[in-house]
Formats: sequence, C-alpha cells, structure tokens
Amino acid sequence: MHPRWLSLALALLAAPTAALSQNRSRAPIAARDRAYVVRPGDTIRRIAAVLEVPVSEVAALNSIRPPYLLTVGRRLRVPNGVSQEVLRTLPTREEVSTDDEGGTHRPGRVNLVRARDGVELSTNFTATGPALRARVERMLQSRAGQIHMIHPRLVRVFPTISDRFGGRRITVLSGYRPHRGGRDEPRSRHALGYAVDLRVEGVGLRAVWEFCRTIPNVGCGLSTRGNFVHVDVRTESAAWMIGGRDEPTPAEDDLREVSEEARPE
Repeated sequence: MHPRWLSLALALLAAPTAALSQNRSRAPIAARDRAYVVRPGDTIRRIAAVLEVPVSEVAALNSIRPPYLLTVGRRLRVPNGVSQEVLRTLPTREEVSTDDEGGTHRPGRVNLVRARDGVELSTNFTATGPALRARVERMLQSRAGQIHMIHPRLVRVFPTISDRFGGRRITVLSGYRPHRGGRDEPRSRHALGYAVDLRVEGVGLRAVWEFCRTIPNVGCGLSTRGNFVHVDVRTESAAWMIGGRDEPTPAEDDLREVSEEARPE
C-alpha cells in the first residue's frame, strides 16, 4: 500500500478511539461522586457560597440543623445543583474516604515523604508552634542539607491539602533551594522559604492543582513536564500551567533544580 494511503487508513482507524477518549474526558461529573471536606474557618454559609447553592440545600442533604455546627474534616455530600466547574475542584468520595493505612483520616494530621531519600514526617499540624515549624523546615531542607526559615502560611498549606484528600501522603520533591543568582537578582520563592513542589499519592496532578487554586493568597503551578504541583504563599492568588502542548515551557534551570532535589542520594 502507498504510504500516503496507509497513513490515511491509520488515521481513520484512530479517529473513533480519539473521539471516545475526548467524550469520556467531557463526561459530566455526578454530584454524588464528589465530597466537600470542612476546613478550618468554614461555615455553612461559606460552603454554600463556594458550591454556589442555597444554604438550605447543603443543610438538608447533610442533616445539619441550626446553629449549623461543623467539625473540621467532616465530609459533606454535594447537592445536585452544583455546577460542573465547581465539581471539578472537589475530590471524589473515594479520595477522601480513608487515609493511606485504610483508617479514618484525622483532620490536621499530615503524612509527608521526601522524594530523594524517603524521609517521612507524620504529625498533627493543628499543634502549631516553633517545634512543628522546625520539623517542617528540616523536611524542606535543600539537597545539601541547608535549612531555611519557611513562611508560617506555607506550614498551614499542608494540612489544608491533606484534609481535602483524606490524609493521603504528600510527596515533597523540592522545598528550600538556595539562591543561585547575583546579589541584585530577585530571589525565587523557593529561596525565600515560601514554596514547595509536591504530589499527592493516588491523586491526579490536575485535581491537586484545581484544589490549590481555591486556597486564598496562594500561587499554584501545574507542571506536566516536571510531574509536580508548585505551591507558594503570596499576597494575591495566582495560577498557571506549564509544560503542556499549548502551554509555556518552564525554565530549564527550574526543572533541573526540582529533578536534582528529588533525585535519590
């Protein structure tokens, strides 16, 4: 067969498969398959505003009566009226059902593992203070063992992400990275102790990134090439994607630093 005709035949055979894959990716999400996990500071009015539905619907579906007392970590059922856009930011019920050991997740408890050497930190992040912060700083130390003070809000990001995904273990690829530029060059948020690159075990990168975008005053970067989500604390929220087909290519230096940090010693 002529190469041109062969290419055409292969393209025709592949078309139904591609169309099926595209249809699957656009399949509507059922509200019953998603959950909302109560976070510190949440009220039923705030949750209803996030879900863009009346308070009465959230209360009735979850048997919550006035004065609408909520417990951090509680998993709420999601009303049918929630939009597809909002549903995509919520975890599945399976993702928040249990922790890595198969037990019920305790809100505020975080399980971290450092990618390059397997060092783990499993502790209660609700017990804030200098002792916890020091342990997290050691966890986020540079590859050379340099420890830097990290922003308190970055510490609080970990239980926020952990609680949303049922206590699943968070893999840290890169935390503190020393400044490599000149004295007059701006320091990266990693060099300031404001950022971490991570993954959540068993959860897709996009799901982590979508949730990250809901956290106030946080920067969220989805790197498909580097296979991680960048999270940093800042004064205004920001979100970006890098490394996809139609997305800007990340700086090679940044990708190299992340890969070096995560590489086994």
